[in-house]
Order: sequence, then C-alpha cells, then structure tokens
Amino acid sequence: MSAATSHGEGLPAGVAGGPSAAPALRDPAALMAAAVAGVLRHAAQGELPPFARTLGLPQAELAAMVADCLPPPAEDEAHPWPGVVSAAKYRAIADSTPVVFKDLSALLLANRSAAVDERHAAWAARAVAAASLGGRHLWQDLGLNGRQEVSALLSHYFGPLFQRNTRDLKWKRFLYLELGAAQGIPELRPPKCLNCDQYRACFPL
Repeated sequence: MSAATSHGEGLPAGVAGGPSAAPALRDPAALMAAAVAGVLRHAAQGELPPFARTLGLPQAELAAMVADCLPPPAEDEAHPWPGVVSAAKYRAIADSTPVVFKDLSALLLANRSAAVDERHAAWAARAVAAASLGGRHLWQDLGLNGRQEVSALLSHYFGPLFQRNTRDLKWKRFLYLELGAAQGIPELRPPKCLNCDQYRACFPL
C-alpha cells in the first residue's frame, strides 16, 4: 500500500493523477530531517513544549544528531538547537519531558519497518512524538508540507503502524488510539485537540 495513494487527502503532488505542476514528495530521509528541524524550530519558538528542544536525547547525542542530519542555520538565523545552552539548563529542559512522549516514541519504534535506517527511524519517532504534543495539526508542528508528507514519513519508517490506519483517521488521533489500545486506555485523545477548529471532524458526536 502506498502512502501516496491510500492515506492522503486526495492525490498528493507529483504522483500519477495528481497536479502535474506540483513538486514530488521528498524522499524519506529528507522528510525525517525536515521533521526533526521543524520540531526543534517550533520548540525554540514556543509553539511546542520546551522539552521538544531536546527530542528526549542527552545533550551530546542531540548535538551529534544535528551535526549528522541537519544543515547549520544561516548566519542571520537564530540557532534553535539546545546544544548552545548550558548543560544545567539543558538538564532542566529535559526533566520536563512527559511520559507520553516516551510511550509514543516507544510505540512507533516497536512498529519500525524492516530494513530502514535504525537511527533515522529513532529520530523520526522522537520528532513525531514531540510534535503530537503541540496544538496544531501534526504536519504543521512537524514543519512538513501537509498530511501527505506525514503519511509518507510514517509509511516508510513505521509501516506496520501505518497499515493499521484502515479508517484513514487523522494521524494524531490514530497514534493516540493505538497508544491507548496498548495501554488499556480506550479512546485516548491527544492533548490540546479540544482547541482545534477541526475537532468535530476527528471526534464527531
């Protein structure tokens, strides 16, 4: 099953039958890097909880990840990566990491696709879990270009989980339903969804 044709809202750009002038979806590694950068950027801007600046990683490990997969910011851009803060401040930020972030990251990794880069899957899992605690749509807090890119990211790195979304639910809702099912909490809902203008689309009466 293809992420491009089964879980998008209409055909995405760049696939057969889609708008011919629109760009194609980015490759999975590029989507992963964009998601990581988006989460770190939005956390630095206050759009995501402060812990998201750490992605749940020790400071040195996060710095190595950033150096490995993300380009440095332009000279005129503020540096969003928490490697520039003191170790004490970093620990204080990391101490605010909620349990649900760890649980959702673990759920994603338990459904990792075979033969994908394990490091990239781990980084993608952390980015998705952190973004799920934001107040906007998942693709927005990930810094991606729409639901189709979230579908492509999840399809590549977390295929077994992706395949279970047979009702084509919004991804944030689906992820929390899966987490709730694993924890014996039926109808577990993402935080902050009540304030969304599409709440009734995801949770009809």
